[in-house]
Amino acid sequence: MNGSSAGDEGPSRADVTVRMVDLYPETRGTASHNGAGGIDPALRLLIEDPVLGCGDGRLATVRKRAAWRQVVLSRARRARHELLTTQVADPSRASAGRWGEGAAEHILRAKEAALQRVTPWSWFEGSQQEQAWLSLHEAEAEIIQLLPPEELQACAETILHKARRAFCADDPRVRCIETLLEQMDTEPGVVETLRPRLFHLAQEAFEVLDDRFAQSRGYRNRLIRLTTMALGGIALGLVAGAMGRLNLNVDAGSIPPGWETLLLVVLFGAVGALVSAVPPVAKASGIRNPFSLPLFQLLLKLAMGPLFALVGVLILQTKLISELRPAEDLRTLVVWATVFGAAQQTVTRFIDQRVSGILGEAPSAAPGPQSKPHAPKREARST
Repeated sequence: MNGSSAGDEGPSRADVTVRMVDLYPETRGTASHNGAGGIDPALRLLIEDPVLGCGDGRLATVRKRAAWRQVVLSRARRARHELLTTQVADPSRASAGRWGEGAAEHILRAKEAALQRVTPWSWFEGSQQEQAWLSLHEAEAEIIQLLPPEELQACAETILHKARRAFCADDPRVRCIETLLEQMDTEPGVVETLRPRLFHLAQEAFEVLDDRFAQSRGYRNRLIRLTTMALGGIALGLVAGAMGRLNLNVDAGSIPPGWETLLLVVLFGAVGALVSAVPPVAKASGIRNPFSLPLFQLLLKLAMGPLFALVGVLILQTKLISELRPAEDLRTLVVWATVFGAAQQTVTRFIDQRVSGILGEAPSAAPGPQSKPHAPKREARST
């Protein structure tokens, strides 16, 4: 899964191991003994990995992958560095059996998900994205149990920030960690109480954020289904026009009142939809979202506009609404098609509100004097 063939030029596996030993000298005694030297297999593979380690210069294909994959690989490299520096900082603990193996396995699994080939079904289901982020989050939680006491406090503050976004500042689990942090300076033994509680808080916060991630993917798939249905309705209208079954009673001059007129209605309906879609899409949050919800939000509007135009023009020309005067020429007809296309905003505005909630919604703290200020804005993804 390292993205290169056997014939690629570049550093060998042994060269990568030597470089990693140079970067992390404390691993010299273990990495050089029979190639394994007591290090757990997953941790040894992580040290020697050419994608996350020193061998990335030869992997040109990695740099050409999608943006979310680059983010995953970058976060995996950071987690790897944190794990290995923790090993160097406390070699006595690192010599224990199976030290860091769980975190190393999750980091490697995230890397494999980021490099895995995507099929249309796996893209629709988002299996690679979810596997990558779930693995990274679990690795980060596992690393908490390995951190030395002097680094645990800084890590706790980071996890608290994420937990406040996942829950709220008044959540009992958040309050408990805050109390333990206040006691660290006066009660040294509180570290061993803080560590497992912080580990479980990180897991629970990441579960909430991962659920929102899955919610974002599910809503994207719903937008795709709605867009497909709208395109199907447009296709049916054009087929009916091609069969000569729809007569809009328009004096189109050189353009016959068949599928060509309906095609003009569809095109100008899309123009009206585009005009009305600019403001809500422009207001979309710029926070990273690997499922591109604003894009599929726009595609749905562009599909709903022509459908509204077709239905609206048919209602107009059949005089179902007596207050409206039917179009008598092609120019008036396309103007009405543009207006009806823009009217799709009356329906899709509910989708705009939902997308805005998914991208920017964050839990707020309960009112009260005990509430601590925290950032109301949350990211669509966090690690």
